[in-house]
Amino acid sequence: MKIMSRLKDPNIIRLLGICIRDDPLCMVTEYMENGDLNQFLSQRELENHFTLAKNIPSVSYRCLLHMMTQVSSGMKYLSSLNVVHRDLATRNCLVGNRCTIKIADFGMSRNLYSGDYYRIQGRAVLPIRWMAWESILLGKFTTASDVWAFGVTMWEMFTFCKEQPYSQQSDEQIIENTGEFFRNQGRQIYLSQPTVCPKQIFDLMLLCWSRDIKDRPSFQQIHHFLQQQFVNAA
Repeated sequence: MKIMSRLKDPNIIRLLGICIRDDPLCMVTEYMENGDLNQFLSQRELENHFTLAKNIPSVSYRCLLHMMTQVSSGMKYLSSLNVVHRDLATRNCLVGNRCTIKIADFGMSRNLYSGDYYRIQGRAVLPIRWMAWESILLGKFTTASDVWAFGVTMWEMFTFCKEQPYSQQSDEQIIENTGEFFRNQGRQIYLSQPTVCPKQIFDLMLLCWSRDIKDRPSFQQIHHFLQQQFVNAA
């Protein structure tokens, strides 16, 4: 809460007040009327002639890009302060009106997302499907590991959160796969390109999942790239 109270950015949830004297201990944040991004997208489809004709809840490709750009902007702000999020995912992004996005950190506190976390032998509960290999194997969390999670978050958005990342793999297989990233012998498994995702954006995801930290783009580079994609989609 001390960290949150210092954060002031259009794409980071704002802390309005806290109660720490008596139970229940609580925090008050600004209200985001459309809930979290995971639920928001899972109840919608990509906008097309069919969804418009049938009045099916949908989101345009441009709006999707707009939301991604906002997430990258919020993360660019956090990285400028050397703040590491550690749990970036659609469940931790909140949606306001006109597809406004603000990054939060409440996913672990909701039973709805308990299946997204895994307890590793006495260690903290971890969102391993979103985590960089070095975070799982070495316990190393940096802005570069947040970049990895951002790549997974983009993948979630392009699949409209219809499935969990690596849904065909068990938690144990996910952990085995991190070992393949460490060994770097070409046997590691990547998330596949979502149907509606353009190649240039999937290439960005693959860069976010680079084995070596130095090969991953910065949030400043990611934000600039997505801004260009958004303008070109006009």
